[in-house]
Amino acid sequence: MEWFKAAEKFTQALASSDPTPGGGAAAAMTAAMGCALALMAAQTTANKKSTPPEIKDKLTLHIRKLGALKTQLNNFIQEDGAAYSGFLVAKKLPKEDSDRQKAIQDALVYAARVPTDTATTAITCLREIDLIKYDIAPIILSDIYCAQHLLKCAVRCCIENIKANVAFIKDEDWSKKFSQHIEVFLKSC
Repeated sequence: MEWFKAAEKFTQALASSDPTPGGGAAAAMTAAMGCALALMAAQTTANKKSTPPEIKDKLTLHIRKLGALKTQLNNFIQEDGAAYSGFLVAKKLPKEDSDRQKAIQDALVYAARVPTDTATTAITCLREIDLIKYDIAPIILSDIYCAQHLLKCAVRCCIENIKANVAFIKDEDWSKKFSQHIEVFLKSC
């Protein structure tokens, strides 16, 4: 499948009336795209004949890290949908089921953890970019800036998804933990 067809399928899925994929999956996709752009810029620079050997060596280390981060971010796209599906399953439990409320609360916590993990990974990616951006070939430096913007946007979208779930989480410890994450994330972007 050509890349633009995959992009069209994903945007069609987002536009459908189905509840998944939704904002969390879109945030993870945005972060994965930002990471992928940074990865491309690093690989392109490392492959240029004019790039000094010490810069190639440095970039090679960061290319491995960025590749692993991109894989994690790609996984969060699907995990976000699974988290929401888990919430829907919990909501469908009979109201008289004594485990229903716990199942709903557990599902809400999981649904907030996925965007929390996505934002954390996106911020790690932003830190990797900060370590290499001055080594990137000037001709593709705009891709690094685009990568940073996409990753920061993804973090902001993750914050919205965390807030949406935290509003219904009754456990004060979890609510406090997620609120603290939100504060850290806001400072990062």
